[in-house]
Amino acid sequence: MTPHPQTLSGALARDANNFDLVRLIAACAVVYCNAFVIQQTDAGDGITAALGFGGAGYLGVYAFFLMSGLLVSASFERQRSVPRFVAQRLARLLPAVVGASLVAIFVVGPIFTTLALHDYFTSGATWRNLDYFSTLVMKRGWTLPGVFEHNRFVRDICAPLWTLPLQVYCYVLVLFMGMFGLLSTRWRSVIAVLIAAAVFTVRVRLPDLQIGWRDFSGNAGGYAFFPEPFFFLGMLLYGWRERINLSGLTACGLLLVFLVFRDTAGAQALFYIAFVYGLMWMSVTPMLRGWVPRHDYSYAIYLYGFMVQQCVAALAPRMPPMLSIVVSAPFIFALAAFSSRWVERPVMSWCRGRIARIEARQHERMNAPEASPMRAADLAVRWPPL
Repeated sequence: MTPHPQTLSGALARDANNFDLVRLIAACAVVYCNAFVIQQTDAGDGITAALGFGGAGYLGVYAFFLMSGLLVSASFERQRSVPRFVAQRLARLLPAVVGASLVAIFVVGPIFTTLALHDYFTSGATWRNLDYFSTLVMKRGWTLPGVFEHNRFVRDICAPLWTLPLQVYCYVLVLFMGMFGLLSTRWRSVIAVLIAAAVFTVRVRLPDLQIGWRDFSGNAGGYAFFPEPFFFLGMLLYGWRERINLSGLTACGLLLVFLVFRDTAGAQALFYIAFVYGLMWMSVTPMLRGWVPRHDYSYAIYLYGFMVQQCVAALAPRMPPMLSIVVSAPFIFALAAFSSRWVERPVMSWCRGRIARIEARQHERMNAPEASPMRAADLAVRWPPL
């Protein structure tokens, strides 16, 4: 059995962590929560009833952002190259979005649109969904004409993709912080997080350049809180990775503290402390190592889950949420496996191979022996050629 990492730093080594398992659980939590929204039921998921301030979907999104803050910071520090970092981030995000967009436009749209197929394919609204830039950097999903218009809550396909542009903005912050060397040491990471928090807090509205403070009284997308601070916390955890010891006993102790004080004013803060620490412990404990999937399907589940659940709701709007999950799950995992096997992994492999070949050629040019100056004796030997 792999020895238990004593620090978070040890968990960042390949095959010494359960990050893919944690992200898979987070993606499934989002799918579980979405079922109660899409089926338009008054009932909430069990986590919402138990906590009172957040549900399974909220925690899944927060887990994604926390893991991303930690792993994306580690990725930049490993590469220490702006072109490599940008290329790998785009290769990770964009191909799966392109594939999901094509499925939405050419499969889901024609099947579920109320328009004639000629009107559907000649509509400008259909082809605007091929604007992948808007999908990545603007808070909108795929809106197809005549599709799912019966459900006023989920008219946009993949409406939860509002978190994807936030991820992109956070990646840009990591890029700039890394360029200035603010991810390389513990205290520099503190400065990086403070700067990121200031950028997150201050709101600039163009073109008038009106600067103001973000209003935190309104929740982000109906969630309990904005997810960006969890990304910043992941950045901070990476900076202090050598000093963070992870223990199952400590995780259980923090959970017990929350349960004791769950009816107090500080219950929410205590819960998120236990949540973050417990998530980190789950990411490193050898007890879960056998459950780690061979491939990371979490991103594709996140992309296709809402889409498939909408299709089920369109066919059976009165289906109970739990039954809709059972019906949707095989299709979601099949699409996720296809995306991982035929879209995401090939592009990532090609990107890494391309980067490796470019670096190898640069290394050969740098280490190539300089040509010695031509001598008269060489000319006498080489000329005339016949």
